[in-house]
Amino acid sequence: MSGIGSLLRKLAGQDNFTGIVRAFIHSAIAAVGPWILIVVTLAMVYIYTNLSVGYVKITNFEAVVIYNFFFSFILSGSLYLTTARYVSDCLYRRDPYPIPGILLSSLLLLLIPTVLIGTFFYTLFTNMDRTTTIFSIVNFVLLAEVWLAMLYLGCIRNFRAITISWIGGMILTIFLTIALGRSYGVAGMLAGLDAGLILLLALLQGNIFAEYPYPFRLPKEYGFYFSYYKGLFWSGLFLNAGMWIDKVIMWSAHEAIRHENHLITYPSYDGAMFIAYLSVIPAAAYFIYSLETNFYQSYIQYIENVERNAPLEVLESTALEMAANIKQNGRTMVVMQGCFALILIAAAPQIFEWAGFNFTELAIFRFGVLGSFFAILNLFLVILFSYFDNQARMVVITATMLATNVGLTLLTKFWGFPYYGLGFCLSMIITFALGALLLVRFLSRFTYHIFISNVVKRRYAISAPANAALSGAAETR
Repeated sequence: MSGIGSLLRKLAGQDNFTGIVRAFIHSAIAAVGPWILIVVTLAMVYIYTNLSVGYVKITNFEAVVIYNFFFSFILSGSLYLTTARYVSDCLYRRDPYPIPGILLSSLLLLLIPTVLIGTFFYTLFTNMDRTTTIFSIVNFVLLAEVWLAMLYLGCIRNFRAITISWIGGMILTIFLTIALGRSYGVAGMLAGLDAGLILLLALLQGNIFAEYPYPFRLPKEYGFYFSYYKGLFWSGLFLNAGMWIDKVIMWSAHEAIRHENHLITYPSYDGAMFIAYLSVIPAAAYFIYSLETNFYQSYIQYIENVERNAPLEVLESTALEMAANIKQNGRTMVVMQGCFALILIAAAPQIFEWAGFNFTELAIFRFGVLGSFFAILNLFLVILFSYFDNQARMVVITATMLATNVGLTLLTKFWGFPYYGLGFCLSMIITFALGALLLVRFLSRFTYHIFISNVVKRRYAISAPANAALSGAAETR
């Protein structure tokens, strides 16, 4: 949505293997960069500090990171889609001047609640020394900021800078977390992780400011986007919560563990689901690649036909072409990720034996792989409806995901250990069935939606922020 496609289309247009591979790598980084960073960091820390730091301290550290990972992801979701829309409109209007102001303002908006919530939680509900508590709060804030900063990757055309940012952040994170952990325990590990996240966040912001070297301007249109695009606010919150709420619910299972710092986790469930989520990397990379190349071209062609008042038959033809493009990309992603998921499910015992995983997590992992497959499809549907500015269907899909994940996870938790993970899996399948039905019906009346049901609010959406921007520019002069 926010401009990442310009780089991907340039790489894909090179018509060689290297360009396509680079495009897929960039798509994967944009899609699942934080997941990779956290999982690799936790794995490396466990391997290299297990003997020197001790199992108890490592589990305390992992519990803090898991809590921060989950809740920062959920909290940042409410701001993510709304800000993405704002940035997208600026790029579409060829008016990138507000982007530095949007970046700083959005990070500040997220900073305030994360500091308050993190301070409230870690000072009242945990048992940690003051230094560890401070680093835990900082880690929660930084993770939320990184989630939001990921949005602005689409504004950066420098592929090499993005790759270097992530590699630099990961290397520093792993090195400092291990080194400081051996000397200072949990506080040292958190300090090392925080330092790596600070470097990553600074590099991402630096690349944005280098790409758009404009003076800071208070984005006065922010109020309009929050009031007009309420559906994006709730969709982002429901989407992130719907994908992760089952992990929080499972912390109340009988098999859950209360750590020394009073945090409760379920390592078997959390670990299996973390690894299962990594299985969607191929689909996530292909999803962004196809969305911002093939689909984007047909979508823009339709919009341009609308703007030049093309005949109805031309519009209908372009709409059919766009629908065919969606079906083709969707079918390719289903086949590719479906085959990959089935291979992982079938080969799970061999993978667990090779990696030394606990075989009690096998069923959870299999349910997680299948559920993650449908979760990425649900994300595909939500972003498609965001392109079409259909907030109502976005809210329906994401609210269904959240409600079914809560209900079915509670039910399967009551059934017992053999069914752990089934609730998440069924929730994602049910949500996808509903979302696919809504998409098929929507595409069958796409032109009607553009010209009838969406025309008034579309004109208002274009004129209101534009007038606000003109007013802001006049005040600047």
